[in-house]
Amino acid sequence: MSDFYRFWNDLGWLANLLGICLVVIPFFGLIRKNISQLKLKINKTNRERRYKTYKEMTNNDYLNWQLIFFKKTYSESEFVELYNKTYPATIIRSNGKISYPFKELCHLSSSDVVFFDFDKSQKKYLKFLGDSVKRPKMKGFATDKLILDHNGKLEKIYAKTITYEQNLVTSHILEFELYKFYEKTRNKKQEANIEKGLKYRSQYHGKQKPSLAILKPFQACPLISVQALIIYKDYKDPGNISWKAVVAQRQKNVAVKPEVWQIQPAGGFEIYGDESDDNNILIEQGFDIKNALLREYAEEIYNIEEFAFCSDGRDSNSILTETHVSALLNLITQNKATFEFLGVITDLSVLRHEASFLIVIDDEKYSSQPIIGSSESVKISSVNMNQLKEIFSKQKVHSSSAGLLQLALESARLREIGITDSLK
Repeated sequence: MSDFYRFWNDLGWLANLLGICLVVIPFFGLIRKNISQLKLKINKTNRERRYKTYKEMTNNDYLNWQLIFFKKTYSESEFVELYNKTYPATIIRSNGKISYPFKELCHLSSSDVVFFDFDKSQKKYLKFLGDSVKRPKMKGFATDKLILDHNGKLEKIYAKTITYEQNLVTSHILEFELYKFYEKTRNKKQEANIEKGLKYRSQYHGKQKPSLAILKPFQACPLISVQALIIYKDYKDPGNISWKAVVAQRQKNVAVKPEVWQIQPAGGFEIYGDESDDNNILIEQGFDIKNALLREYAEEIYNIEEFAFCSDGRDSNSILTETHVSALLNLITQNKATFEFLGVITDLSVLRHEASFLIVIDDEKYSSQPIIGSSESVKISSVNMNQLKEIFSKQKVHSSSAGLLQLALESARLREIGITDSLK
């Protein structure tokens, strides 16, 4: 034993260092483990809090109060109306001159992101969203202004480049802010004062009339969304060939409208890239609203997750070579499918603009392909027209999807294939 102590003393400072390491390394390991467990606990608590809040925000009393507020505030806008129900969304129809591949629909005002500091409430809101936000730094395209013709029909959309979290703290936060105001004042029967009680909605409006602010957001970054109603003729059962539509119910743990029914594909107009991408050429390449919708089509209808975002360097046009997408494009070329722009739906709860499309497909081979859905959906279904009407009549439905169906019911294409009457 004395030889060991002599050897240890001979090591001097190195022995002291080894001794410290033997004590400290396990200690740091324990700290890392505790931090990891704490993060998991915080995420779980946040998820439970979000779920509770979202559940409360679907309460009928709140939804009725919210609709009254929107009708008064945006009284000069046309609201979505479907199956004797008014939705908290406005509708702007296409002028009918914007056709596939929609090159004249969107125009990029700037490919540079204008960064700004988030205030305390915005940071708190991001913490509330927690792990429901997958890629907060992802670049996308927000509405700069909507251009209408003299008949009030949409001519074009001007867009600016933003990050997803900028959209969250200036657009998604509006819904949260409005609910918190309601929660605080519902027993006082206090009317909502936008300038005094709704800071972020006031910033979005600027000094404009609210209905005009929808056309030109002032101090906000509302990410443009895309959505498409897919109607296809189902040949799988020769004894019961019928037209079907694709609908889905959203997951609990998503950032927007959990557990409601919606038409898919639907998603944000973002670049096909990674959060670190800031090259102007890549951003400008990614500014293609058709490709953005086709990526959502591949991801949400056929669960092709590699098109959720890109981390391997392929360019944004690679979506055109994906099997299901190229099959659809070939059907359009062969006049077995049509792809048309219908207009813009604005969800008033978050004041985001949703470019809305209709895809109609009549091809036996297409209908034989299974529809899988994505991680954002609990249920994805191909439903006949009677079932589609039942869902939109009786279930909680995303207001943007209701607007899309209203636009589709007005379209000449659905009248041509003879299904408009079955949906009225």
